[in-house]
Amino acid sequence: MKYLFFSLFLVLNVSSFAQVEVVVTLKNKSFSIGEVPAFVSVIPQGDYAQVKKDWERYLGKNTKEKPTEVKGEIIITNKEYEKISATALTIYSYLKEYDGKLMLACAFQLNEQFISREMDEETYLPAKKYLRDFVVETYKNAVSDQLKIEEKALKKLEVEKLRLMRSKESDLLEIKQLDRAILTKKDQTTLNKIDQSNKVIQMQAQKQLVLKLANAGEKEKDEAQKILKELERDFKKLQKQYEGLHQDINHKESYIRQSEVGIAKLEGEVKFIQLDIEDQGYKLRKIQQKLDGIQ
Repeated sequence: MKYLFFSLFLVLNVSSFAQVEVVVTLKNKSFSIGEVPAFVSVIPQGDYAQVKKDWERYLGKNTKEKPTEVKGEIIITNKEYEKISATALTIYSYLKEYDGKLMLACAFQLNEQFISREMDEETYLPAKKYLRDFVVETYKNAVSDQLKIEEKALKKLEVEKLRLMRSKESDLLEIKQLDRAILTKKDQTTLNKIDQSNKVIQMQAQKQLVLKLANAGEKEKDEAQKILKELERDFKKLQKQYEGLHQDINHKESYIRQSEVGIAKLEGEVKFIQLDIEDQGYKLRKIQQKLDGIQ
Protein backbone atom coordinates (compact mmCIF):
# COMPACT_ATOMS: atom_id res chain seq x y z
CA MET A 1 0.00 0.00 0.00
CA LYS A 2 2.81 2.40 0.87
CA TYR A 3 4.25 1.92 -2.62
CA LEU A 4 0.85 2.87 -4.06
CA PHE A 5 0.83 6.11 -2.04
CA PHE A 6 4.43 6.80 -3.03
CA SER A 7 3.61 6.33 -6.73
CA LEU A 8 0.55 8.54 -6.37
CA PHE A 9 2.71 11.19 -4.71
CA LEU A 10 5.17 11.07 -7.63
CA VAL A 11 2.37 11.42 -10.17
CA LEU A 12 0.84 14.37 -8.35
CA ASN A 13 4.23 15.96 -7.86
CA VAL A 14 5.12 15.66 -11.54
CA SER A 15 1.68 16.91 -12.59
CA SER A 16 1.89 19.97 -10.36
CA PHE A 17 5.44 20.65 -11.54
CA ALA A 18 4.27 20.39 -15.15
CA GLN A 19 1.69 23.14 -14.75
CA VAL A 20 2.93 26.56 -15.85
CA GLU A 21 0.39 29.22 -14.97
CA VAL A 22 0.65 32.54 -16.75
CA VAL A 23 0.30 35.34 -14.21
CA VAL A 24 -0.91 38.86 -14.98
CA THR A 25 -0.41 41.51 -12.33
CA LEU A 26 -1.49 45.13 -12.07
CA LYS A 27 1.30 47.65 -11.42
CA ASN A 28 1.94 51.31 -12.00
CA LYS A 29 4.16 51.65 -15.07
CA SER A 30 5.66 54.66 -16.81
CA PHE A 31 4.40 55.48 -20.28
CA SER A 32 4.66 58.55 -22.51
CA ILE A 33 1.51 59.84 -20.79
CA GLY A 34 3.01 59.34 -17.32
CA GLU A 35 2.76 56.66 -14.67
CA VAL A 36 -0.53 54.77 -14.90
CA PRO A 37 -1.97 51.39 -13.84
CA ALA A 38 -0.96 48.69 -16.30
CA PHE A 39 -1.37 44.95 -16.64
CA VAL A 40 2.00 43.21 -16.69
CA SER A 41 2.94 39.66 -17.59
CA VAL A 42 6.12 37.75 -18.31
CA ILE A 43 6.46 35.52 -21.38
CA PRO A 44 9.00 32.87 -20.29
CA GLN A 45 10.32 32.28 -23.78
CA GLY A 46 9.97 33.70 -27.25
CA ASP A 47 11.70 35.75 -29.90
CA TYR A 48 11.42 39.48 -29.20
CA ALA A 49 10.90 40.54 -32.83
CA GLN A 50 8.31 37.83 -33.47
CA VAL A 51 6.38 38.50 -30.25
CA LYS A 52 6.34 42.24 -31.00
CA LYS A 53 4.97 41.56 -34.47
CA ASP A 54 2.35 39.18 -33.05
CA TRP A 55 1.33 41.71 -30.40
CA GLU A 56 0.80 44.42 -32.99
CA ARG A 57 -1.29 42.00 -35.05
CA TYR A 58 -3.25 41.04 -31.92
CA LEU A 59 -3.97 44.69 -31.11
CA GLY A 60 -5.21 45.35 -34.64
CA LYS A 61 -7.42 42.30 -34.76
CA ASN A 62 -11.14 42.95 -35.48
CA THR A 63 -10.65 46.69 -35.79
CA LYS A 64 -9.97 49.15 -38.59
CA GLU A 65 -7.33 50.93 -36.51
CA LYS A 66 -3.67 50.05 -36.74
CA PRO A 67 -1.19 50.24 -33.86
CA THR A 68 1.67 52.72 -34.10
CA GLU A 69 5.05 52.66 -32.42
CA VAL A 70 6.55 55.77 -30.84
CA LYS A 71 9.90 55.47 -29.06
CA GLY A 72 9.38 51.79 -28.26
CA GLU A 73 5.80 52.29 -27.12
CA ILE A 74 3.05 50.55 -29.10
CA ILE A 75 -0.22 52.47 -29.10
CA ILE A 76 -3.60 51.84 -30.66
CA THR A 77 -6.48 54.33 -30.44
CA ASN A 78 -10.19 53.78 -30.95
CA LYS A 79 -9.77 50.08 -30.30
CA GLU A 80 -13.16 48.42 -30.33
CA TYR A 81 -13.41 45.50 -27.94
CA GLU A 82 -16.91 44.94 -26.62
CA LYS A 83 -15.84 42.31 -24.09
CA ILE A 84 -14.23 45.14 -22.13
CA SER A 85 -16.48 48.04 -23.04
CA ALA A 86 -18.84 49.33 -25.70
CA THR A 87 -16.74 52.48 -25.68
CA ALA A 88 -13.58 52.48 -27.80
CA LEU A 89 -10.28 52.06 -25.96
CA THR A 90 -6.82 53.49 -26.24
CA ILE A 91 -4.17 50.93 -25.38
CA TYR A 92 -0.60 51.83 -24.46
CA SER A 93 1.95 49.02 -24.32
CA TYR A 94 5.60 48.13 -24.51
CA LEU A 95 7.65 44.97 -24.69
CA LYS A 96 11.02 44.52 -23.01
CA GLU A 97 13.47 41.67 -22.76
CA TYR A 98 15.22 40.67 -19.53
CA ASP A 99 17.54 37.68 -19.23
CA GLY A 100 15.89 35.80 -22.08
CA LYS A 101 12.37 36.51 -20.81
CA LEU A 102 9.94 39.03 -22.26
CA MET A 103 7.89 41.44 -20.18
CA LEU A 104 4.74 42.91 -21.69
CA ALA A 105 3.07 45.90 -20.03
CA CYS A 106 -0.32 47.08 -21.21
CA ALA A 107 -2.46 50.04 -20.04
CA PHE A 108 -6.10 50.40 -21.11
CA GLN A 109 -7.52 53.92 -21.24
CA LEU A 110 -11.31 54.11 -21.09
CA ASN A 111 -13.14 57.43 -20.91
CA GLU A 112 -10.07 59.34 -19.68
CA GLN A 113 -9.47 56.71 -17.00
CA PHE A 114 -7.14 53.74 -16.90
CA ILE A 115 -8.62 50.38 -16.08
CA SER A 116 -7.64 49.18 -12.62
CA ARG A 117 -9.06 47.16 -9.71
CA GLU A 118 -11.14 50.17 -8.71
CA MET A 119 -13.34 49.60 -11.76
CA ASP A 120 -16.06 46.98 -11.81
CA GLU A 121 -15.06 43.39 -12.52
CA GLU A 122 -16.93 43.37 -15.83
CA THR A 123 -14.33 45.80 -17.11
CA TYR A 124 -11.26 44.86 -15.08
CA LEU A 125 -11.35 41.08 -15.62
CA PRO A 126 -11.87 41.13 -19.44
CA ALA A 127 -8.99 43.62 -19.75
CA LYS A 128 -6.75 41.33 -17.70
CA LYS A 129 -7.89 38.34 -19.75
CA TYR A 130 -7.18 40.20 -23.00
CA LEU A 131 -3.49 40.39 -22.11
CA ARG A 132 -3.36 36.96 -20.52
CA ASP A 133 -4.87 35.25 -23.58
CA PHE A 134 -2.15 36.75 -25.75
CA VAL A 135 0.64 35.71 -23.37
CA VAL A 136 -0.70 32.14 -23.09
CA GLU A 137 -1.01 31.84 -26.86
CA THR A 138 2.45 33.33 -27.42
CA TYR A 139 4.07 31.09 -24.82
CA LYS A 140 2.37 28.03 -26.30
CA ASN A 141 3.54 29.01 -29.79
CA ALA A 142 7.12 29.39 -28.57
CA VAL A 143 7.07 26.01 -26.83
CA SER A 144 5.39 24.43 -29.88
CA ASP A 145 8.16 25.81 -32.08
CA GLN A 146 10.73 24.40 -29.66
CA LEU A 147 8.92 21.06 -29.78
CA LYS A 148 9.05 21.02 -33.59
CA ILE A 149 12.78 21.74 -33.57
CA GLU A 150 13.44 18.92 -31.11
CA GLU A 151 11.16 16.57 -33.09
CA LYS A 152 13.26 17.28 -36.18
CA ALA A 153 16.39 16.56 -34.15
CA LEU A 154 14.89 13.25 -32.99
CA LYS A 155 13.90 12.36 -36.54
CA LYS A 156 17.44 13.11 -37.71
CA LEU A 157 18.86 10.79 -35.04
CA GLU A 158 16.38 8.04 -35.96
CA VAL A 159 17.26 8.37 -39.66
CA GLU A 160 20.96 8.17 -38.79
CA LYS A 161 20.37 5.08 -36.64
CA LEU A 162 18.41 3.46 -39.49
CA ARG A 163 21.25 4.27 -41.90
CA LEU A 164 23.79 2.66 -39.57
CA MET A 165 21.63 -0.44 -39.09
CA ARG A 166 21.10 -0.80 -42.84
CA SER A 167 24.85 -0.41 -43.36
CA LYS A 168 25.44 -3.16 -40.79
CA GLU A 169 22.86 -5.43 -42.47
CA SER A 170 24.51 -4.79 -45.84
CA ASP A 171 27.94 -5.67 -44.42
CA LEU A 172 26.60 -8.85 -42.80
CA LEU A 173 24.98 -9.89 -46.08
CA GLU A 174 28.25 -9.23 -47.92
CA ILE A 175 30.14 -11.34 -45.36
CA LYS A 176 27.71 -14.23 -45.89
CA GLN A 177 28.22 -13.96 -49.66
CA LEU A 178 31.99 -13.88 -49.18
CA ASP A 179 31.85 -16.91 -46.86
CA ARG A 180 30.00 -18.86 -49.55
CA ALA A 181 32.49 -17.66 -52.17
CA ILE A 182 35.41 -18.76 -49.94
CA LEU A 183 33.90 -22.24 -49.51
CA THR A 184 33.58 -22.48 -53.30
CA LYS A 185 37.18 -21.32 -53.75
CA LYS A 186 38.42 -23.83 -51.17
CA ASP A 187 36.58 -26.61 -53.02
CA GLN A 188 38.28 -25.41 -56.19
CA THR A 189 41.71 -25.51 -54.48
CA THR A 190 41.04 -29.06 -53.33
CA LEU A 191 40.16 -30.09 -56.87
CA ASN A 192 43.17 -28.17 -58.15
CA LYS A 193 45.47 -30.11 -55.80
CA ILE A 194 44.00 -33.37 -57.05
CA ASP A 195 44.50 -32.22 -60.65
CA GLN A 196 48.10 -31.26 -59.82
CA SER A 197 48.75 -34.69 -58.28
CA ASN A 198 47.28 -36.39 -61.32
CA LYS A 199 49.34 -34.16 -63.58
CA VAL A 200 52.53 -35.02 -61.65
CA ILE A 201 51.78 -38.73 -62.13
CA GLN A 202 51.21 -38.13 -65.85
CA MET A 203 54.46 -36.15 -66.16
CA GLN A 204 56.45 -38.84 -64.34
CA ALA A 205 55.01 -41.49 -66.64
CA GLN A 206 55.74 -39.36 -69.69
CA LYS A 207 59.33 -38.69 -68.54
CA GLN A 208 59.86 -42.45 -68.24
CA LEU A 209 58.48 -42.88 -71.75
CA VAL A 210 60.85 -40.22 -73.08
CA LEU A 211 63.79 -42.09 -71.48
CA LYS A 212 62.64 -45.35 -73.04
CA LEU A 213 62.47 -43.71 -76.44
CA ALA A 214 66.04 -42.39 -76.21
CA ASN A 215 67.16 -44.78 -78.90
CA ALA A 216 63.93 -44.65 -80.93
CA GLY A 217 63.24 -42.64 -84.04
CA GLU A 218 63.27 -38.84 -84.04
CA LYS A 219 59.56 -38.62 -84.75
CA GLU A 220 58.60 -40.78 -81.77
CA LYS A 221 61.01 -38.91 -79.46
CA ASP A 222 59.73 -35.51 -80.62
CA GLU A 223 56.14 -36.57 -80.10
CA ALA A 224 56.89 -37.83 -76.59
CA GLN A 225 58.79 -34.61 -75.73
CA LYS A 226 55.92 -32.51 -77.07
CA ILE A 227 53.40 -34.32 -74.86
CA LEU A 228 55.69 -33.90 -71.83
CA LYS A 229 55.99 -30.13 -72.42
CA GLU A 230 52.20 -29.85 -72.72
CA LEU A 231 51.83 -31.69 -69.44
CA GLU A 232 54.38 -29.38 -67.81
CA ARG A 233 52.56 -26.31 -69.17
CA ASP A 234 49.26 -27.62 -67.83
CA PHE A 235 50.92 -28.28 -64.46
CA LYS A 236 52.24 -24.71 -64.28
CA LYS A 237 48.79 -23.40 -65.17
CA LEU A 238 47.33 -25.44 -62.34
CA GLN A 239 49.96 -24.09 -59.95
CA LYS A 240 49.25 -20.51 -61.05
CA GLN A 241 45.53 -21.13 -60.75
CA TYR A 242 46.08 -22.52 -57.24
CA GLU A 243 48.07 -19.44 -56.22
CA GLY A 244 45.32 -17.20 -57.63
CA LEU A 245 42.65 -19.10 -55.72
CA HIS A 246 44.72 -18.96 -52.53
CA GLN A 247 45.32 -15.21 -52.91
CA ASP A 248 41.63 -14.64 -53.60
CA ILE A 249 40.71 -16.57 -50.43
CA ASN A 250 43.24 -14.56 -48.39
CA HIS A 251 41.91 -11.32 -49.84
CA LYS A 252 38.30 -12.25 -49.05
CA GLU A 253 39.18 -13.39 -45.52
CA SER A 254 41.09 -10.14 -44.93
CA TYR A 255 38.12 -8.15 -46.22
CA ILE A 256 35.79 -10.09 -43.89
CA ARG A 257 38.03 -9.30 -40.91
CA GLN A 258 37.99 -5.61 -41.82
CA SER A 259 34.22 -5.74 -42.29
CA GLU A 260 33.79 -7.36 -38.88
CA VAL A 261 35.81 -4.56 -37.31
CA GLY A 262 33.60 -2.08 -39.17
CA ILE A 263 30.45 -3.88 -37.97
CA ALA A 264 31.68 -3.74 -34.36
CA LYS A 265 32.24 -0.01 -34.82
CA LEU A 266 28.76 0.39 -36.31
CA GLU A 267 27.25 -1.48 -33.39
CA GLY A 268 29.02 0.89 -31.01
CA GLU A 269 27.72 3.90 -32.95
CA VAL A 270 24.19 2.46 -32.89
CA LYS A 271 24.39 2.07 -29.10
CA PHE A 272 25.57 5.64 -28.67
CA ILE A 273 22.98 7.06 -31.03
CA GLN A 274 20.29 5.03 -29.25
CA LEU A 275 21.32 6.76 -26.03
CA ASP A 276 21.03 10.11 -27.85
CA ILE A 277 17.58 9.07 -29.11
CA GLU A 278 16.47 8.19 -25.58
CA ASP A 279 17.81 11.50 -24.26
CA GLN A 280 16.07 13.35 -27.07
CA GLY A 281 12.84 11.45 -26.40
CA TYR A 282 13.05 12.46 -22.74
CA LYS A 283 13.64 16.09 -23.76
CA LEU A 284 10.59 15.95 -26.04
CA ARG A 285 8.42 14.53 -23.27
CA LYS A 286 9.50 17.35 -20.95
CA ILE A 287 8.73 19.98 -23.58
CA GLN A 288 5.36 18.37 -24.32
CA GLN A 289 4.71 18.28 -20.59
CA LYS A 290 5.53 21.98 -20.40
CA LEU A 291 3.24 22.73 -23.36
CA ASP A 292 0.36 20.74 -21.88
CA GLY A 293 0.83 22.47 -18.53
CA ILE A 294 0.62 26.06 -19.80
CA GLN A 295 -2.52 27.60 -18.34
